[in-house]
Formats: sequence, structure tokens, C-alpha cells
Amino acid sequence: MKPHLTRSTRTRSTIQRSTFERGTAAIALAIASGVVLAGCASTSPDGASDGAGADATAPIVVGSVSSITGPAPFPEVPGAAQAVFDRVNAEGGINGRQIKLVSVDDGADPAQAAQAARRLVQEDGVVAMVGAASLVECSANAAFYEKHDVVSIAGIGVEPACFTAKNIAPVNNGTVPGYASLLYFASETLGRENVCPVILNSAGLTDPYLEVIKRWEEETGSKAPHVDTSVALGDDPTPAILAVRDAGCDAVVFNANEPAAVAFMNTAKLQGVLDSADWLTLTSAYSETAYDALKAQGTLGMYANSEFLPFMSDDPALDAWRATLTAADVPRTSLSIGGYVSAEILVEVLKSIDGEITNESVLAAFRALDEIENPLIGMPFTFGDATAHNPNRASRMVQATENGWQTVGDWVVVP
Repeated sequence: MKPHLTRSTRTRSTIQRSTFERGTAAIALAIASGVVLAGCASTSPDGASDGAGADATAPIVVGSVSSITGPAPFPEVPGAAQAVFDRVNAEGGINGRQIKLVSVDDGADPAQAAQAARRLVQEDGVVAMVGAASLVECSANAAFYEKHDVVSIAGIGVEPACFTAKNIAPVNNGTVPGYASLLYFASETLGRENVCPVILNSAGLTDPYLEVIKRWEEETGSKAPHVDTSVALGDDPTPAILAVRDAGCDAVVFNANEPAAVAFMNTAKLQGVLDSADWLTLTSAYSETAYDALKAQGTLGMYANSEFLPFMSDDPALDAWRATLTAADVPRTSLSIGGYVSAEILVEVLKSIDGEITNESVLAAFRALDEIENPLIGMPFTFGDATAHNPNRASRMVQATENGWQTVGDWVVVP
């Protein structure tokens, strides 16, 4: 029977990183030391995993391949998934069975990511992947997951490949839909008529950004007076800022990580154009450290998209997330919401399965899924028979003000 899973508490009212050294260091150390993050670890006498479905009391084994170390580590994402499983296990598990998460660090290395996925699927017998956040894992493993009928509900999709795979469904927006949400917010909510996209060039993303800009113009009737691609991400943004000044832009949408966003805003101030336009960038800049830097250099006012319910808000829908992660000593960041939501979705689907829980039955349940509503994302999670998945295309905008990051407006849903 086709399951229909909903939650009545849905609320409609980044990737970012703050400095939570104690929690992230503890999570990273556990994985780097070879410690499995597991609610209930269980092995057979020969040292192999018991596997799921072989025994009505055996743990349900799930896996995660993430960049726990490397140039952009994400330890709190699988850490948040583990926190959910800890809570579910303490409440009795899935029909009395504990959930065991085997989390592996790929070190941002495609070869390590591929090796980790094969070990998890072929040796540990995982029934699903969940809570991943990796710079390389989607492109390394998408074909493998499809071949072996394994579903991956990623906590944070980083690569474009995460959103074009048949068996992978991230619960975050991704950078390209996030960029689109900023364009729509600038023209449709702020009412700006001269919105100028600035693309800080990065490998594999410039063309997708240009395609999004074209669709935004077609669907809204907007016409960007200038589209700038003159500067690479991390370089001096002065040429781009001078170009949007000369084009008379009243809103500037730019793609940047946290340090690049701070530098971009400082350059706008130095060039005397800070107050002549609205400045909007990606969720990476939605962090406490970025806010402190923006305030210190006198460049408040910048907008960013939050791919989930803004984690710094006082919305009561965040209470369960805060309590779960606090109990597990996992940093509370926008990134960790992704790990949390992905695990919650998997738990809902596991509960819906009648009979043996295997990778095939889990994939079939996701294929038959109608939708799952979660209060921390702005639209229902879906999966179905699609050949690619981008189920969360909704963002809430936040603005850096004298009173901190403030949520602005309702969810912006990209068509």
C-alpha cells in the first residue's frame, strides 16, 4: 500500500558554519579515530555487520559518507543524524529495533568516498544512506547507489551531481536553487527593477547560474541590466562592483561563501556604493562569524537565504531540533538542520514499511512516497519515480541588522 506520510505541524512563517569547536572537534575526532557513530553497534562473531532484516531484533544499519575532514568539513551533519537516531533508539527504535549509523569520512577525496560507499553497501549491509554532506560523494557514488538499489537522503547536497541523481535526494536547496531564490526575492518581494546578478566564477557552477538567470527573466519578466562574470570566487571583487555601479543596479545578487561575502561587502563600502543597492548572497554567509565581521566593518544590511527555517530565530518549531542536538552535544548550525531533517525523514519511511527492512524495501517505500512535511523545510519532501531530486526549493531570507540576523518575509519557493 502506498504510504502517505505527513506532519500537521508544518510551519510557513546555507550552507553556513559558525565556530562551535568543542562539538565539531568531538564529532570529527570520533570518526577520524575509526569510531562508528552508532545508537547500538552490533557485530557477528566474524566481525561483520549483522545486517538489516536478517533478525527481527538486529539493528537497522544505515550509512553516511561525508567530508568530516578536508578543506570544508561537515562533521555536524552526520552528527545531527546520529542525534536523531539516539533519540529514536531511546524511545524504542523502529518496532523494537535500534538504528545503527555507520558514518565514514571521505576526506573530500573521491576515491575514499567510492571505497567507503562500497564498504557500507557490500560489507556492512546498509539499508539506506542518510545525513551525508560531502564535497565529492555524490559524483563518486551516484551510479553505484543506483546500480545497487540504495537510496541516499543527503543532509547537505554540495555538488550539482547531488541534485541530478536518481537515488540521491538532498534535503537542502543547493547553491543554484538558493541563488535563484535570491533573484526572485529581489524582484518579486523587494520590488527591485534593476537586479544585477554577479557570478563569482567557480568550477562547474557558472553555466548553471546563467541558466537560472535566464529562467528567472523569462518567468518574472525581469531583465538584468548587467550580468557580471568577470571575477573568480576568492579574487578581488572590485571590477564586478564597479560594473554594477555603472549599470545602475538597485539590487546585486552574488554567490559567495562566508569570507568572500564579507570581503565583497567591504569592497562595496570602499567604492561608495553600499547604500545604492540591496546586496544578497548565499546561505554560506548566514552565520554568527559573518555577522560579527559585517558589523565590525560597518556593512550591515546584507541579505542571505536560509535553506531551512532560520536557525537563529526563536520559532518554536526549532525547539525539538535544539533539544535533540543539545542532548548529543552537536553544534546547532544551519548545516546540522540538514542532517537532522534527513534522519527524521528516513525514520518516517522506516516506520511505514510492513515486513522486512532491506535496501530494496526502503527504496520501494521512497518510490511510493507521497510526501512528508517537516516544519524545518519550506515545502513537502517528495521522492517518487523521478530521475533527479531537488525536493527543497524553498528559502527564508534573513538580513544582517543592528539586532542581529532577522528573518524577512515568508518562504520563497523557486518554481
